[in-house]
Amino acid sequence: MKKYDVIIIGGGHAGTEAAAIAARAKASVALVTFSKDNIGMLSCNPSIGGLGKGHLVREIDAMDGLMARCADKGGIHFRVLNRSKGAAVQGPRVQLDRDLYKKAVQEEIQKQKNIEIIEAEAKELLIKDKKIIGIKTEKDEIYGKAVVLTTGTFLKGLMHVGESQEKGGRLGEKESNGLSESLKKAGFKLGRLKTGTPARLRAQSINWDACEAQPSDILPEPMSYLTKEIKNDFVTCYLTETTEPTHEMIRKNVERSPLFNGQIGGTGPRYCPSIEDKVVRFPHHKKHTIFLEPEGLDSDLVYPNGLSTSLPKDIQEKTIHDIKGCEKAEIVQYGYAIEYDVIDARVLRPSLESKDIKGLFFAGQINGTSGYEEAGAQGIVAGLNAARYAQEKSPVYFSRTESYIGVLVDDIITLGVDEPYRMFTSRSEYRLYLRSDNADQRLTPLGIKMDVIGEERKKDFEEKKEKFERTKTRLQSTFIASNKSVWNALKQTGVNLSNFENILVDEDVAKQIEIESIYEGYIKREKVDIGKIKKDEEIKIPSDFDYRKLGGLTNEMMEKLERTRPETLANARRISGITPAAIIALMKTLRKRA
Repeated sequence: MKKYDVIIIGGGHAGTEAAAIAARAKASVALVTFSKDNIGMLSCNPSIGGLGKGHLVREIDAMDGLMARCADKGGIHFRVLNRSKGAAVQGPRVQLDRDLYKKAVQEEIQKQKNIEIIEAEAKELLIKDKKIIGIKTEKDEIYGKAVVLTTGTFLKGLMHVGESQEKGGRLGEKESNGLSESLKKAGFKLGRLKTGTPARLRAQSINWDACEAQPSDILPEPMSYLTKEIKNDFVTCYLTETTEPTHEMIRKNVERSPLFNGQIGGTGPRYCPSIEDKVVRFPHHKKHTIFLEPEGLDSDLVYPNGLSTSLPKDIQEKTIHDIKGCEKAEIVQYGYAIEYDVIDARVLRPSLESKDIKGLFFAGQINGTSGYEEAGAQGIVAGLNAARYAQEKSPVYFSRTESYIGVLVDDIITLGVDEPYRMFTSRSEYRLYLRSDNADQRLTPLGIKMDVIGEERKKDFEEKKEKFERTKTRLQSTFIASNKSVWNALKQTGVNLSNFENILVDEDVAKQIEIESIYEGYIKREKVDIGKIKKDEEIKIPSDFDYRKLGGLTNEMMEKLERTRPETLANARRISGITPAAIIALMKTLRKRA
């Protein structure tokens, strides 16, 4: 009989982060996956980061997660998006070599001594007295104190290309059916969501001269705080676009798309729609940008980002051959849509543990999110808390005032999702404080406190922090005029450290010094609001609270509160339709009880 502290089901981005942090928390971990060779695979776009998503990657890294440093090892094209705008909305992004990234993830997992990889299909959850005790595979039973489900798109996965359908979690891999039935039996209500991927093109068949080159940044900005040098060669990505004839051809054949003929029931992502969805929803757009992204240094495949589709193969060919530079492009793999089962994340605690089944945690697309970064971030939360649950320690909650991880978790467990959730900087009320450049300052101290930070990162962080504070003090006490310090001078538009030739600042803190000086006043104001939110987070709502005894609630409000069962007053404030008057009544009642 095999026994572990934590069992992780799934070897994708959520699963690997969950397994790694649980292991760093000194829990014994079983990572159960169909194939150990596919651990760390990039199922769709070979890239990490971007607007909002880059913030999540930096926060995963600040907790000593895998994604950022593996991205640096596999990175072949680096760009900072929104560089011309303020630091709060800039997003680091890296194009990846699929094989190098997967190899880096697998090496990181193998480094952890207390992770055992088990190749099997999880068929059933073993639950006793509303408490998880393990799982059943097609081979045997595996017992654990906690289980983390990170099933991605595999729960009753169904792929669509035109009128044809094929069962599977992704191309070439079978779906998982047993767990869906097991979750239903345990009382979970399952929904269906949809995502998609574009065709893959042969690089040699593309006319690159007809496209606009988009080179990597000359001085690449690493994703990980630990990376001091990028060692890979770089590739150039290219921009092209669809045409009005392409759109007209798609319109004429839209009834052959599973999205529009009723074949697909799941809701797709609003912010990363398929090309047929874009053509129908935005008829006034005469063209849509397509990014042609190489899939690796030694790969001859190209990912046409922006061309996700489930149209029939003949229409996919016509669509691609209408695009500038792709007139003779060879299609190696056709695009497809995939439907899969998800839970309603409102049944989860901020630790991502089920409110009804003790020790059962969820992370990634099963919670209704989309994207590698969102999945990895949830893996950090679920994996850490699963380990702490197994060790009988109190859970760790990530506040939305301190991290985008907290924003993500709070959004999905409080508001729920009716379409795949994607992170944007606009989702945070405090984005001047929650920047990608200071994620280590915000979260690494928490990781050190939880004892999940390696010695290398701990030493690097403490040295950087001491250097930053020392430099800041020096600049505040160095005056260029009788009443103006260098620190205050940096707040002026167009002024940076290069204006002061006689003042030397270490390169690894120079950028953050300039950003912190500019945002200092704004952040002080934000922290006043943050303090108010934290007070609400401290007001706990008992799990057995009877909302029927709270006067002034409509039936709709009562139903929403009963369904969501918020754990704090701050969570209750976020529920759509709950009025300020209802919050005041709830607060008064809770204070009386306290």
